[in-house]
This record gives sequence, structure tokens and C-alpha cells, in this order.
Amino acid sequence: MIERARTQLGYREGPNNRTKYPAEVPGLGWAQNQPWCQTWISWLAVKTGNTDVIPLTASCLACTSYFKQRKQFHRSPRPGDLVMYGPSGGTHVDLVTEVSGNRIRVIGGNTGGTFGGAYYNGNGVYEKWTEVSNPKIHGFARPSYKTAPNDQTTVLPGVGGGQKPPVKGKFTVRKGMTLLGVCALLGVTLGELLTANPEIKNPDLIREGQELNIPDKKGTPAPKPTSAPRPSTPEPDKKKTAIPQTPAPARTQQNPIVKPETDGTDRPTTRYTVQRGDSLSGIAVKHGITLATLLDLNTDRWPDPDLIHSGQHVHLPGDVQVPDTVNKSAPCSCKANTAPKPSKPVRPAAPATPIVTAPQAGAVSLSEVMPLKPPVVQRGWDRPLTAAEQANARVIYDQALVAFGRQDGPRAAVIGIATAYQESRLRNLPGGHLDSAGLFQQRPSMGWGTHAQVTDPARAAAKFFSTMKQVAPAWKSMPLWEASHKVQQSGSPMAPAAFELAAAKLVVEFSGGSSGRHAKPYDPAKDQPITPAPQTPTETATPSSDWVMPVSADPGTAFGTKGSIWASGQHTGTDFPAPQGTPVVAAGVGTVVEAGWAGAYGQSVVIEHDGGVRTRYAHLSAIEVSVGQTVRAGDAIGAVGSTGNSTGPHLHLEFIVNGVAVDPMTYLRG
Repeated sequence: MIERARTQLGYREGPNNRTKYPAEVPGLGWAQNQPWCQTWISWLAVKTGNTDVIPLTASCLACTSYFKQRKQFHRSPRPGDLVMYGPSGGTHVDLVTEVSGNRIRVIGGNTGGTFGGAYYNGNGVYEKWTEVSNPKIHGFARPSYKTAPNDQTTVLPGVGGGQKPPVKGKFTVRKGMTLLGVCALLGVTLGELLTANPEIKNPDLIREGQELNIPDKKGTPAPKPTSAPRPSTPEPDKKKTAIPQTPAPARTQQNPIVKPETDGTDRPTTRYTVQRGDSLSGIAVKHGITLATLLDLNTDRWPDPDLIHSGQHVHLPGDVQVPDTVNKSAPCSCKANTAPKPSKPVRPAAPATPIVTAPQAGAVSLSEVMPLKPPVVQRGWDRPLTAAEQANARVIYDQALVAFGRQDGPRAAVIGIATAYQESRLRNLPGGHLDSAGLFQQRPSMGWGTHAQVTDPARAAAKFFSTMKQVAPAWKSMPLWEASHKVQQSGSPMAPAAFELAAAKLVVEFSGGSSGRHAKPYDPAKDQPITPAPQTPTETATPSSDWVMPVSADPGTAFGTKGSIWASGQHTGTDFPAPQGTPVVAAGVGTVVEAGWAGAYGQSVVIEHDGGVRTRYAHLSAIEVSVGQTVRAGDAIGAVGSTGNSTGPHLHLEFIVNGVAVDPMTYLRG
């Protein structure tokens, strides 16, 4: 890794972040013209055969999460480690090449450094020294290399040195298949499959009849995938299983439940008929089994598991009874669905009729699903929910019950619905920022699944809740915004909290309760949703002498400055460069509505003033106020810092008038 990295020293990007690296990393062609520090690390992994120990991703945050989940994240460095920067490890990444006392030498892409006697800023591959105590360092990701004789780092076991990766058989590509579909059938990752098949140069181009090596994750010989002998069973048992099959034509309306069959093995199965709108992941969640189990029971039944159609039959475990609507069979009686259904199929009265996929929780009250007062003013829905939006909310509610049960599911549903409303307004969007899509705007490039999966509402909700279990095990004791942010890693972590009351009322309605029933410790009747009348900034808020400068410093980067470093394409505030720790004061009289970590803003305070005006003070090193506190113009609220996405100590000040960012200097000079 280190030797290959040094061959790239001095490489510089073209216009608009254009480099050679994304096109040479399987699956990352979309990352062209994006920040490319993590893409460069992925490129090194491909070129050195380390794709099984380093994830192929363009996201520093996804890389950090990958190593944390494997308990390969450390506070002290070693050569070959990936040093992750930023509060959550999602800002930048370098490769450690040398450790000397409390200093480390690193190589990074999309960074700044000296080369050939000149200094370059953020536009190429450079090597430099930094301190281990650098406050921007989040930690060190440590891939599980195998020591190589001529390198300071290591390589993947069985891949470097001219050896071939361990395999356990061959797989023949059939018409219509994709590599991702093959991965799902084999139960392996794309990285593992590509490592076992180094001859694949372009993962988007495979042909019918092509033979692929099946990776052996354990590195030991495994039974042949198709011809392995079945477990022997006593001869009398085989005779018994043959007896019930003789009266085959006797299936009638008097015996509508589909009897257990087999999938060609000794395992008993039950048949389910695919309905319009079904997906394999949704069928698995609906019947309380994993997708891997479903695929195992239906080996070779689909050329592509992403493409199924109404009327197909799916094998489920034999202890699950399901309706065969083609033959007008009985309702589902699996553990995941105990609600009664009519014995004959009934066309829904409207598309919004929710499909019950989970056990019904008992009626709950607002105080049960909303135990604490939200830290922000409640907004309510922007407008009444459409039938489709309410149906999507019901899917989230059902998946919360599946994931957390009757007791904790309703509260989890509030978190999920509020989050989805903030992300998509409860609409199953086909796209979004970069490759985001679906109810939760999940990104396939960050490991949330394929585009088809993140746009499957049931699967997307199930993935949200399973991730919440992993990254926020104490979610029940967290405020809604914190549990949501643990999953979403949003740039505006407090935003979903504004919809907590509206989501809670909806969950109470789904449970069969009354949204009017509530008790201590929180009375929603005293915190009604706010629906401001449409206004323009000039009608409600005008510059006046009541505003004061929030920091003793001259303005730097002005409002509206264009640039690709900002997500919106331009600067949404005014910067005031100042030394670390310089006091920051409130620009006017108001109430603190946000105080804490806010993603790219770092430590941030938001104050709500009269006239529809809000001010944000970002990148702080310290916060001296709390949510709900009233402040006057000139009151201390924090100190200048460089937290979040920041290039150095400064105050980033925003004025938002009725939801629209305006030039702060218009007010401060008024």
C-alpha cells in the first residue's frame, strides 16, 4: 500500500475534482467530480489486492463505520493505518506511512502539501507530517493485512505475492444476471467476488455462460455447491413422506391452505404467491425470515433476484402458512401476521389501505410514545398527508413493530416516521442528493443496498431500524434527534425533532388509540404545531439598530460566494475569521432553539428572533447556552472554533428569514 501510494506523489486533479481514480475502482465511476480522498484509498486497495480488508467506497464515514463494526478502529497509529479526520471520521482520510514519537507521516489524496518546493492546497496526492494530537483526527482504522516482506504495510492473505484467493467452486452466469445479483445468490460481497475473479476488469460487463470463482470466506475446501450429498435419512421416513402426495388433485376450496412442499432437498417448505408490489426483501420481512434464508430456499429460481413478477411462487420455511391468492387460499398465519383477513381476496377500497405486516400493538397514548418534551418547537406537517404518504408512514410503523415488538415498536416508529418526513416528506423518491433515494434518502454507495432496495419502503424501513439497533443500542433513552442522527449522520441532526409531535399523533392513530389522551411528563396541548402565514423577508423582518456584531472580527468569506466546497453551490452565511476561543455573542434578542452538534456546522447554536428571523452561529469550540434559554443582544453564547467542516478558526454566521438564507451584513449594518 505504502509503496504504491508513493508512486502517486505529485499527481494533481483536473478541473472540477476530475481524476483518474474513480473509473478504475469497481462501482465508483459515479464518484467522478466529487471529493476523492476516500476514492483514492479504494483505488490503492484495488491496485494492491486489498479489497477484502478495505471497503470500496467514496465515503470516509462509510469507511470509518466499516472498521468500527469490525472492532478495527484504534486511538494510536501504526504504519498502514488509515487516519480518519473529522468529528465522526467522515471528513478526510490519509494513509499512515511512518510513526515517530507523537508525529505521523501520511499520504493522502485530495489534500494539500508541498511538492517540488511548492505548496499546493487540496488538489492532489502529497506526503506530509502531522501530530498524533491533531484535534481533527478521529482515530485510526486498521485493515487486517498480512505482512509483506518488501512493504511497511501488509496485503490481503492469499492475494498478494502472486497467489490466488481461496475458492470453493464455480458459478456459471445466466442470461439477465448482474454481479450484484450473483453476490446476493452466493451470499458474498462484491469485493469478495471481484477479489476471487481478478480477470473481471469492468464489473458492469459480464456475459452469459461466463464462469466465476466462488469465494471461500474461510479459505478451506467446501462441499461442491450443487452436487453435495443430502443428509441420509432412515428409509422408513422416505416412505412416509411419499404417502401424502398420492391424492394430489384433491386440493379444493375445502382445504385451501397450501401444504408444505420441498425445495428439492429434505427441507419442508410452504409456497407463497408473489403479489403486485412485492420484493424479495419485503417478503422476507413480512414472514419473519432473513433474505439469506429466502434465497437459500429458492436457489436457481430467479435469473435475477431483483426481478420478480406477480404470480411467481416462492418457497418459505415449512412452518409458515401463507395465502395462495391464485388458488384463493387461506390468510397468512405466520408469526408476523396475526390480524384476521377475509377468506377471499378483496380489492382494497383505495391505494392507501395499509397492508398489515406486523403484530398489532395495543393502543398507546401520546405520553408513551413521546415521553420527553422535544428540544425544538414543533412544526407539524407542512400540509395534510396524502394517501400515499400516510401508507408509507404505516409501512414504517409496521416495520418498527417487527423490529422492536409491541412494547418498544411504537416509540421506534415515531423516530422512523419523523426521520423519513424530514428526509423525503414521506415520499418514496426515486433520487436525491448524489445517489440518495427512497423514504430515508439512503445511499447505495454507503452500503444501504441497491437502488431497488432503498426504494422499497418496507426494506428501507427495516434497514433503518436494524441499523438503529446496531449504532444506537441505547436509543430508548435518547432524544429523537440523537437516535435519528446516529443512523442518518445528517448535516442537520436536530431537524427531525420538529416533527416528533406530528409523528407521535400518527402512531397513536395507527395503534387504535386517541391522540387526545396524554399525561405527564409532557403535555402536547401546550406545544401546538406552528404554521406561520406565508411572508416575505421584507414584510416581517427589517434591518434595525437592534442587531449587534456577534464577534470582534472583520468579515471574511462573504454571503453568496460561489464554490463547489459548499453543498448548495454557494456560501449561505458570512465568515468572521478570529482566534480560537474568541467570545461569540447573540446578535439579537431571542430564544435558543438548537444548541449542540450539527454535522458540517460542527458545534452550533440557533436562535429564533421575532419577525420570522433565525440566526445560526457555527463551528464553535464551546457552547454556553441551552435550548429554551432566552438571550439578549450581546449575551455570550459560545466561543470561536473550527469544529465540523472547517478550514480554520472562524465564526460562520447565518441569517434565515422565513426559511430563506439572506446576507447577514444587511442586518448587522442596518
